[in-house]
Amino acid sequence: MLIKEILASVEVIPDPYIKSATYAKIGERLAKAKDPAYKKAFLRAIETAKEIDDPVKMFKALLSVGYSMGRAGLKSAKRIYLGVLEDSKVLPPVQRDVVMQTAAGYMLGLGEIGEAVTYALEIRNRKLRNEILLEILRANTKAIGKEHLKVAYRLRKSKLIVDYVDMEPYRSKALLELIKAYLRLESYENAISLLREISTKEWTKQAFKEVTFYLKGKDALGHYIDSLESVAKDLIDRFGEDFTRELAFVFALAGEGLPAVQLLRTLEGYRRIMVEIALELLDRDHDVLPAFITALNEEEAAVVGKAVMNKILKHPELGSWEIVKAIGKSTSSEEVWAKIARYHVMMGELEAAMSIGALIREERLRSVIMADVSHHLLKRGEVGKAIDAALEVRNPRFSSILISEILIKALERELPGRVRSWNGSKH
Repeated sequence: MLIKEILASVEVIPDPYIKSATYAKIGERLAKAKDPAYKKAFLRAIETAKEIDDPVKMFKALLSVGYSMGRAGLKSAKRIYLGVLEDSKVLPPVQRDVVMQTAAGYMLGLGEIGEAVTYALEIRNRKLRNEILLEILRANTKAIGKEHLKVAYRLRKSKLIVDYVDMEPYRSKALLELIKAYLRLESYENAISLLREISTKEWTKQAFKEVTFYLKGKDALGHYIDSLESVAKDLIDRFGEDFTRELAFVFALAGEGLPAVQLLRTLEGYRRIMVEIALELLDRDHDVLPAFITALNEEEAAVVGKAVMNKILKHPELGSWEIVKAIGKSTSSEEVWAKIARYHVMMGELEAAMSIGALIREERLRSVIMADVSHHLLKRGEVGKAIDAALEVRNPRFSSILISEILIKALERELPGRVRSWNGSKH
């Protein structure tokens, strides 16, 4: 009895579009509950929709009814959609595009990828058609990642949709979606090869980055690095030398220092660019910086190492022993090693810093290191070791001044205690 009353009460809704949608939603719930009253609800929904004077609203109302019928699992839903497809042809193109966009959206909501494409292709506005096709393609790509059945079917649909996308940047975005599909299917060579087909620079870079990092996440990057290098060279030939730095940075950020360095060496002023990339890596993900540094030759490492150590000394929180060790292994530059010694001092590794200083032959650098170590040893109260460090300074005058300062400061630290314990002479 209650269901009959609810259905009867729908009639009080003045707006025919909302009235039709309400009947349809009631019908959907009744059908799912296997209540035979669903037939009456859907019939009233259709009848009410056809009473709407505005043809666009009428067709959209019918599509809404069809959507509810589809959600209820009724095959008759498709007949409604086919009817709208044919009957809406009398509308002006702009109005019909709105109806077809709505139809495609509902079909996509029902998971009917093929049907959604059918209605999307009816859209006359090229830009809108490409947008909707791309939306459908993205939904299909997500489905590939979630289900194991129908994978081959969905991949064929993706390829078909890409063929229909005929406008940039939508086609480039569509190819990226197809690449994602190949990656999820572990068809990595196909994904890499497809990078060459993207025609816009921006989306080529994005796709190259996504492929590289996806492979890295799957611990498969090393197996396909040669293929990626080959594609990178082809892309640089197409987009120009300024694309080299961007692809090199992608390699470096993925922890592949060698191909990054090899690409950069083809550029004019490449050492400056190496420094820029190293500093950017230090800011963004310093864990990948050692691989980049160890790929450099002696001269490159000296330039890059100096810049990196300068920044680390200003911002110690950016540094790590792995980075410092990589720099030390890659260059014998005493100027860089002096900065490494300074880092050891900042980290409290004074003995290690003193050992580095003992190996430095350049008098000024050696003196700076040993003076630094001496002052920190004195702060610790290790006067003897501080003097030993000062004696390692080869410039006699500088060494003498340093020892003198150490002894005086040591005395100044000692005297206050003596003064407190002495209360003056008693006569």
